Amino acid sequence: MKLQAIVHAALLSIAGLVLAACTVTESDAARVDCGTPGPHGVDCQVKRTAGSGAFQACWDLVITCRNEGVMTGSACHAMAAGASEGSENMPVAGFSNQERCNAPASGSVERLEITRK
Repeated sequence: MKLQAIVHAALLSIAGLVLAACTVTESDAARVDCGTPGPHGVDCQVKRTAGSGAFQACWDLVITCRNEGVMTGSACHAMAAGASEGSENMPVAGFSNQERCNAPASGSVERLEITRK
């Protein structure tokens, strides 16, 4: 019986060490807020909302125009580990369908993807 008790205690110790070695890391997450389009393009702010690792955020910015035309541009921003925010300029030349837009009316960030680096 003593040998069985020792083996049982050893197995419990090993199981405890294995569980202690497993760590849960929070997934990285972010939000992107873009400003008003101007002659230089659109400035977007990327803010970390969860996690602390390095990641890349990629998104589309869809701008609806007063004449109901739609322009779309895409951008990515690399966020360093531990950084909480950053900014990315989306140049005017990067937007499609500019000729169909008389003036920007509203915009929305779509298809935001966070990829851990």
